[in-house]
Parts: sequence; C-alpha cells; structure tokens
Amino acid sequence: MKKERAMAIVLMAVGASLFGFLGLCTRYFMGDRGIGPLDTVAIRLFVASLFLLLILALASRSSLKIHRKDIPVFIVFGIFKFMSDVTYFYAQDNITLCLATLLQMTAPYYVMVVSLFLFREKITMKMLVAMVMSSIGCVLVTGVLFGSMDARVEGIFSALLSGLFFGMFIIGGRVMHLRGIRPETGLFYVLLVADIIAIPFIDIGGIGEAVSDFEGITAALAIGVMMTLIPFYIYTWCSSYLEPTLASMISILELVVAAVVGFVFFSEALSPVNILGITIVIASVMLINLRIRKGYRKRFGEYVPPGLSADKAGVGNHL
Repeated sequence: MKKERAMAIVLMAVGASLFGFLGLCTRYFMGDRGIGPLDTVAIRLFVASLFLLLILALASRSSLKIHRKDIPVFIVFGIFKFMSDVTYFYAQDNITLCLATLLQMTAPYYVMVVSLFLFREKITMKMLVAMVMSSIGCVLVTGVLFGSMDARVEGIFSALLSGLFFGMFIIGGRVMHLRGIRPETGLFYVLLVADIIAIPFIDIGGIGEAVSDFEGITAALAIGVMMTLIPFYIYTWCSSYLEPTLASMISILELVVAAVVGFVFFSEALSPVNILGITIVIASVMLINLRIRKGYRKRFGEYVPPGLSADKAGVGNHL
C-alpha cells in the first residue's frame, strides 16, 4: 500500500500541474474566439467524454456497464462537475487567472469539514499546519495583500463557489471508490452527465465556429484531453489511495503552475513575494508526507474508511 500511496501522491501533483495550464485555453476561447464560459465548458466536457468513451469502447467495454443504484451518484457529482467548471471559467473571465485559482483553492477547507462527518477522517496536526502554510503561500503568490487588484465581486463569489463544487467533486471520487465503482467508469459518467446538463445553455453555432480550424481543434483537444481527461482520471485513480483532505491539498500545486504560466505566456510579473508564496506552497505539500513526530502516527493512526479493514482501505486493482 505504501508504494501505491507514494505513486498516487506523485501523480496527483502531475494532475494538478496540468490543470495549471488551463488558463491558456480558457483565455484563448473566451478572448480570441469570443465564446462564453458555458460554451468553453461544453467544449471541455464534450472532448473529454468523447475520448474517454472511445478508449473504454476499445480497451475496456466492461467499464461502461453500471448498476442502477449508482446512477444517482453520477448525477449528483456530474452536477458538481458542471457547476465547478462554470463558476471557475466565469471567474476567470471576470477576475485575474491567479486570483480565480487562489479562491478555488479554498476547496481543502470544504473537503476537510465534509470529510469529518462523511468519512470520519482524522485531521492531524501536520495537515492543519500544511493547510495554514498553503493558504499563506496562495495569498503571497497572488499578491492580494501587496498589490492592487481589479476584482469584481461577482467574479470573487463565483471563484469561491467553484472551490466548494470542486471540493465536492474530490469527495465524489472517494464515494465512488467506496461503492466499488471503477475510476474510469465514474469519470466517464460524471463527465457525460455534466455534458448533458450543458447542452440547453450553449451556443452550438458559436462553438462550431470556434473549433472550425486547426488552431481551434488543437485548443479543444488540449483543454479536453491534456487539461481535463488525463488530470481528472489521475484524480479519480488517486482517490483510491489518498484521503480527500490530502488529495485536495496537493491540488494546490495548480496555483503554482498557473502563476508560472501567467508569467511566461501573459507577462504577469512574479515579484519576490510571489516567488516566496510558491516556495511555501511547495513546502506545504512536502510537509504532508513528512512525519512531524512519531507520536502523531500512533495517536491519530492511518486513514481507514468506515467498514473497511486496513488492508482493503486503499488497495485494489481499479485500472
């Protein structure tokens, strides 16, 4: 189990990094191509679900089979997925990419509170310290306290909501794992539900025009596959081995990558304070995997979901 857990931590960091590049495509579609957040969400969800369907149809048709009792789970977390994208993209269209990402990173707080009741998760001292460090780092990265920011209230509120919905999506991965749903199965049907929900609200003609040439198709593939399908599958798989609070804290690396992307591609300057914040965020993620004292492990123990034995809590072939 230790090997799988270590691999899950590494992959979780990779997935978060891929999400950090999301601003490249959202700014392209909502800026250069002139479509709205809902249309951009639809492109992302359609491409991701289509490619996943093709992969499963060719490599694992059994993964497309579901039980009726699981349909409500897919619907609930499909709604969370859709709302997470809509609120996040809306925030990116109204406030800076870095601030939108920062506010979405409030997800660990929602996850921690819900996990206390839903999974009876034990919150250790090192988790609390890491969360405080990561929060401070996030603030420093965006420069909220040291620079002027032209932020609209609706954009800020939307970004905070995206943190709530994204946190619920992370918890959804754990819920589906405990119900015995394969990661690829859960991810496909959650994306499919979110895609269906988006259909009544989109401009199909505008979307078709936005992806009518090679550049638009490339951007659609990037946002749907590289920045959605791959990282979300990583997140779903990792939920089998990581408790929700730990997974959500590692996802904060997205903010670090987003800050670097803004600096490299959009000339958004990184001050010494921003760099200090990035360093603190990275340090907080590293802290999660360090033992502050041997006594903490004995006192708080390892995370084991209710009803599962220690040897089954995070082990299983779900690929």
